Amino acid sequence: MHLTLLGSRVLRLATVCVAILVGMALLTDAAEAQRRRRRRRAAEPEPTEEPATTPEEDPAVEPAAAPDATTPPAAGAATTATTPPAASTPPPVVDPGPLPPDLGPLRADWSSLMDDMVSARQRVATLGEELFRTRMSVTVQDRAGDDQLLAGFSLELDGTPIFHSDGEIEGGDAGREVFTGALAPGPHELTMELTQSARDGAEYRYTQRDTFRFIVVRDRRTEITIVLEDDSDIASSFPSGGEGRYEIRTRVRVATRALE
Repeated sequence: MHLTLLGSRVLRLATVCVAILVGMALLTDAAEAQRRRRRRRAAEPEPTEEPATTPEEDPAVEPAAAPDATTPPAAGAATTATTPPAASTPPPVVDPGPLPPDLGPLRADWSSLMDDMVSARQRVATLGEELFRTRMSVTVQDRAGDDQLLAGFSLELDGTPIFHSDGEIEGGDAGREVFTGALAPGPHELTMELTQSARDGAEYRYTQRDTFRFIVVRDRRTEITIVLEDDSDIASSFPSGGEGRYEIRTRVRVATRALE
């Protein structure tokens, strides 16, 4: 009895062991099959998506030819009406404004006024000669020499300008008469301003302003002569020897004569 019981137990244990081994074999086969599938998937390349091609990009499809404007449409084909171009808009009219005034009459009035002023000056001069019974003249003699250059010269009589020059005063040794007129008898002032420079160097220059008082005598002609003299050597001596001088002299001679 004990042997029978032991034998049955051993049989059941053997059966269990066989079942366990069979289960393990099945599990091993399943695991191996799964590993093979994974290796095949890893070895196969992944499919790439190709971009969809449009008819324009597909080289196999030729683009439709543009319709020729000169080719008449085929019979039965639908025609599209073309809209005529719009008429161009004319440019806006710009208002030039009022016309400029006519300056012709104004110019004529100006010329007439200038003529009247000249005539008035002549009448005043004539009246002054008859009223004051005097006459006056101013003459300028430039004797500064060829080494000097007169850059400016002006005269004022009792504060009123009567002569101006921006350069040489020509007239030779006798000089040039720059003013003549009638003055009231009595004292008057003549103011002279001149600017002179060396002909060889404009940086060596001077400006001189002097005022001279004189008397106009009734029934006499007053003659004023201005003599410009200059013996300066600063332009020639200073650059070479470091020493030079300005030697300037202005002489004014006043003389009266009987009226003719």
